[in-house]
Amino acid sequence: MAMNWTRRLRIRQLEVLSSLADTCNLSHTADRLCMTQPALSKWLAELEGELGVPLFERHSRGLVPTRFGAAMAEHARIMLAEVERASQTMALMAEGADGHLSIGVTATVSTGLLPDSVALLLSRRPETRLSITESTLDQLLPPLLERRLDFVVTRLEGDAIDDRLRCTPVYSESIAVAAPPAHPLAGRRGLTWADLDGCGWVVPPKGNPLRRELDAEFALAGQPAPRYRVEAVGILMLVAMMQRASLLTALSRRALDYFQAAGQLVALDLPTRRQGMVGILRHRDAPDTTLHRDFHAALLEAAGAAGVTTRNRIAGRPASK
Repeated sequence: MAMNWTRRLRIRQLEVLSSLADTCNLSHTADRLCMTQPALSKWLAELEGELGVPLFERHSRGLVPTRFGAAMAEHARIMLAEVERASQTMALMAEGADGHLSIGVTATVSTGLLPDSVALLLSRRPETRLSITESTLDQLLPPLLERRLDFVVTRLEGDAIDDRLRCTPVYSESIAVAAPPAHPLAGRRGLTWADLDGCGWVVPPKGNPLRRELDAEFALAGQPAPRYRVEAVGILMLVAMMQRASLLTALSRRALDYFQAAGQLVALDLPTRRQGMVGILRHRDAPDTTLHRDFHAALLEAAGAAGVTTRNRIAGRPASK
């Protein structure tokens, strides 16, 4: 396979490859990129000729990427993301920033670990700029794989960890069932999972790690999973719905600590058996700059400090200053 084509590859051509893989249609890509279809067809044929392999199979209904085409499109997306990030970094540095990080976070850690680690980082690097996206893990993984995100901080599951990602486990914790303070079960001691029969719920979407662990707890207790009334993404929306409609939900212990301290939610006194893992995901080929290492260290430090606070709270002792 000749490799001279790499020296002539331009950003515009990366955009063409990425668009072709997205649309699987010459006409749609030509319209999107303001090209003529004959020019696009000629360019694709010439690239395939230089590579010596087919990138797409032609069918009457459009194009289907070959394994070569899928690999090229993935590299194209990564390179385009790097170019965009470089442009953003230069613009921010021109404004006085000392660097930029893009972070994805799930609701599990959005109220505790991430704010604490960001506070630590900014206390040491006040000119750092951060872009933070809260979503579900399935929505955060594609931009992480394309290196449009530097980190994803989330509750982990083995089947969700792609081979292209590095995973750093941070701490383990069980889930808790949360209720608004006025809920009929709030404050009752020695509840069983059977006592939740007939309660209304608002939960994360199907496939979410917390949702799966909640279903597993019901199964381990020999109870069928309830019919969940509402599915919601975004912890503030979830908490607001709980309070207005007297609904239950599943939260990580540390997330619930935050809302319990604010008087917004309480933990139901239920036995749990499963332990989940919270961790940090990064692309294996991501850069390892001083800023990346500083944020990684801040995450681990914040997790350790929160663990001390939680242990002291359970033991009835004040956290050490």
